[in-house]
Amino acid sequence: MTAGRHTHWRRASASASALAVALATAGGAARADTAAADIDTIVVTAKLRDAIGGPDSASAGVVGGVELSQRPILRQAEILEAAPGMIVTAHTSGGKANQYYLRGFNLDHGTDFASSVDGAPVNLGSHAHGQGYMDLNWLIPELVASVSYRKGPYYADAGDFAAAGDAAVTYLPKLPSNFVQLEGGTDDYARVLIAGSGDLGPGRLLYAAEYIYYDGPYREPGAYRRPNGVLKYTFGDTSRGGGLTFQAYDAHWTASDQIPVAAIPTLPSGQYGAIDPTSTGATDRYSAVGEWHWQEGSISHQVRLYAIKYGLNLYSDFSAFIDQAHGDQFRQFDDRYIVGGAWRTTISGDYLGESDIDAVGFETRNDFVKLELDHTQARRFLQNYRTDRVSVNSAAAWWSNSVRWTPWLATQAGLRLEAFHFNDHSNTAANSGDTSILRSAPKFGITGSPRSGIDLYAQAGISYRSNDARGIFDVAPSYRGGPVPNQKSKAIVRSEGVEVGLRFKAAHGLTSTVAVWYLQSNSEAFFSGDTGSNTDTDRPGQRYGVEWNNIYKPTPWLTIDADAAQSQAFFADHDKAVGDRIPEAIKTSVSASATIHDLNFAPGLTASLRLRYFAPRDLTQDGGQRSAPSTVVNGRVTYDVSRNLTVGLEALNLLDVKYNDAEYYDAFRLRGQPANPASADGSYQGHVIHAGEPREIRASLTVKF
Repeated sequence: MTAGRHTHWRRASASASALAVALATAGGAARADTAAADIDTIVVTAKLRDAIGGPDSASAGVVGGVELSQRPILRQAEILEAAPGMIVTAHTSGGKANQYYLRGFNLDHGTDFASSVDGAPVNLGSHAHGQGYMDLNWLIPELVASVSYRKGPYYADAGDFAAAGDAAVTYLPKLPSNFVQLEGGTDDYARVLIAGSGDLGPGRLLYAAEYIYYDGPYREPGAYRRPNGVLKYTFGDTSRGGGLTFQAYDAHWTASDQIPVAAIPTLPSGQYGAIDPTSTGATDRYSAVGEWHWQEGSISHQVRLYAIKYGLNLYSDFSAFIDQAHGDQFRQFDDRYIVGGAWRTTISGDYLGESDIDAVGFETRNDFVKLELDHTQARRFLQNYRTDRVSVNSAAAWWSNSVRWTPWLATQAGLRLEAFHFNDHSNTAANSGDTSILRSAPKFGITGSPRSGIDLYAQAGISYRSNDARGIFDVAPSYRGGPVPNQKSKAIVRSEGVEVGLRFKAAHGLTSTVAVWYLQSNSEAFFSGDTGSNTDTDRPGQRYGVEWNNIYKPTPWLTIDADAAQSQAFFADHDKAVGDRIPEAIKTSVSASATIHDLNFAPGLTASLRLRYFAPRDLTQDGGQRSAPSTVVNGRVTYDVSRNLTVGLEALNLLDVKYNDAEYYDAFRLRGQPANPASADGSYQGHVIHAGEPREIRASLTVKF
């Protein structure tokens, strides 16, 4: 760490300390007569992962804010690891969207897993870097009331990007107390969060402002700067009310990209080095969401509207010097506006069985995007590969029905009609086009409870995921030769899935869930934003696996989670000539945690230890190259010193193991390396990695006022 970086850290720490003292004094004076509740406890406490008679699936659940606040996390998106089997990693440093793995998928930056925050969609189709791009770096974990997750294509109200599953993050409408939270840690990590809420007119206003600075352990200081803010106004109650949420986020960073393993011995910082120190990124997101709901007897209605402004300017280099003269750095630019909305009506009654719920809904979303892909050198423009103006419009109507026929038998049925319109106006005329598609997707499920403490589930469904509009019309090679002409991708990918599951009380305080699932898709081809062309062949895929999840509460003060997932992913044509393994698909993951809370002799103490195992993956279609496994342990301890003061300590990668956060088998060429005569562009194939962070220690101070 350089002297300059030390100075930056000292200044941040001094400012944070001064602010803490001032707020502690003010808070104590203003609220001395109020029994301030702990921030972590006035949040949704639901934890339906272990709820017998709860969800309609063995692979669905709700995790409340209390449990989420006890989890040690390195990055905001790791909140999605509340869904058992989900793995969140990164293949570069900074504010780029994370990598996600679930159910036999390398989801890349999102692709087949849909997410929303307070009703606004997160995934971005036809994105400059990757289809379904799901950037959650702007999420503020302290505001989260709950995360509701579902796996598989079994739900009529889930559409694009939801073949593997979906998650809905909900922010709190009100905090128990205003607070400021200060954090500092190794590798120049600093964070300030100020949040609060109060009555305003007929409703309640919640506000939060956050700033993060992080250099990271890499050779090139990341200088990750992230201002972020939220305003949420809610009014009324569950029978009639609504709200408005505004969010603003802006981030800048210097990136340490993935690097060839062959280059590591030549780099001064080894696996934390960089091939191209000029790779950087900047992104912003501004959104407004309005929600209104009302109830008329047994009929309830909800309307939601949203508008989003998003931008990304990203410089990357993943292959080093295939172009020996200029290097392989490229720029991806995305500037988009999104407008959309949803309407839902739910009718409750008992006209078929003991209880019946029918729901109908309509959704629309419209993305208007300017995209650029350029060849650059040290962020200096060299050549434009392609420029596109894309619009993607979608609309869906859906119906779902849930009937509890008897105390032990219930069924679910649904139908989704979805229409897509794609338009691409490219600077290469041959790559321009316009098309529309309409598809239907039926869903079905059955739930049985043959005896108390046992739930059985069976589900089946179809879903559709859109492809990048550029790939739908792509015929002209654009980057390093690209594919052969006319290698277009399907406009939408059809997925069909089935699942059976069991949830049962295995012992006193222990709930276990087992799910066995199968999913097939009619295409594994996708458009690469890095190359500006379609990749892979249009081969169908199939995935299957089993999940085993356990929650054990042996005492009121100890909670133990243990989850294991095993999956296989193959190309359905089983072409042995090229191999039938789907590269980079997750195979096995294991996570386990133990949390101590609500101790009689130390009621203000909470401690959590969490382990995550990520097994080797096939990196090539023939299975000849595999990634290295990783096991990471994180820990977190918080203690309420008083009603208004909480201190905390996190140890991320507690055992300080060396591991790869991401690993691929890809093309590269080092500077000065002779051309590979067996390759048309002179490149070599080899393992490419992004190293995981070493042990990171972070301390926090929370002052309520």
